[in-house]
Amino acid sequence: MRENLDIELLQTLIAIASTGSFALAAESVHRTQSAVSMQMKRLEEIVGQPLFEKQGRRAVITPQGENLLLYARRILKLQDEALATFHSPDITGEVRLGVQDDYVMRLVPPILARFAERYPNVHIRLDTQSSTRLIAATAQGDLDFSLVNTVRSEAKHENLVSEPLVWVTSPKHVIHEARPFPIAIEANCLWSKWAQHALDTAGIHYRIAYTTFGYGGINAIVDAGLAVSIMSRNSVPDNLRILTKMDGFPELPITTIGLVVKNPVLSPAAMRLADMMREEIGGKRLAAA
Repeated sequence: MRENLDIELLQTLIAIASTGSFALAAESVHRTQSAVSMQMKRLEEIVGQPLFEKQGRRAVITPQGENLLLYARRILKLQDEALATFHSPDITGEVRLGVQDDYVMRLVPPILARFAERYPNVHIRLDTQSSTRLIAATAQGDLDFSLVNTVRSEAKHENLVSEPLVWVTSPKHVIHEARPFPIAIEANCLWSKWAQHALDTAGIHYRIAYTTFGYGGINAIVDAGLAVSIMSRNSVPDNLRILTKMDGFPELPITTIGLVVKNPVLSPAAMRLADMMREEIGGKRLAAA
């Protein structure tokens, strides 16, 4: 008799691959760690191949497991598309979404792609600015909700995930070795104040050479070798290099990605997109510095 792949087993496999451990995957799928281990043993029995191998105290996915993981993601994606065909034809309207500009490229596209598959009749109006402006626009009712760096403690928000801030420079230039060296900052940004405080405390000489109103401007200035700046660790593009203590730069604080909602009563479309962001971003453990 032919064995069938169980959706729940595939979901657990994906959770293990996404979180990097059985323990974290158990939290993600709301099971005990022993139950997760039993699920993977059952999945190995079904496919007749070892999916994990021991390396010290860690269980590492095998090449066979990686192959199955590709199929698992495709199977779950098809299931989501099939269910969306029947469950979401009535979800329409507009969602007014704000996203801090340096989160747009890395966090938002896969979420919007998944949302569009499930709710193809919803129109998204995307506003990308600094967190300070997005928080104000959301409070005024111009946006349904915003994904921001929680720069103001008084702004009511929902913490999703934290990540470190880092110094960045151009790998093609040595502007960071100059004294005083130029820095590029974003106007009215708390990160910039943190950066200046860290440099002042460390006794490092610098000058504010550029002020911009967005991530794109910071990226262009730093890439050209004109200045050093700060970014969240996981928003650093491939064209820039992270500076560390070895380069003579002080550590920076941890920042938090938060969700600021206009009010608890969102439209059905906005509620579903907000929930998807909570699931996708809140479930991540972003890389440490």
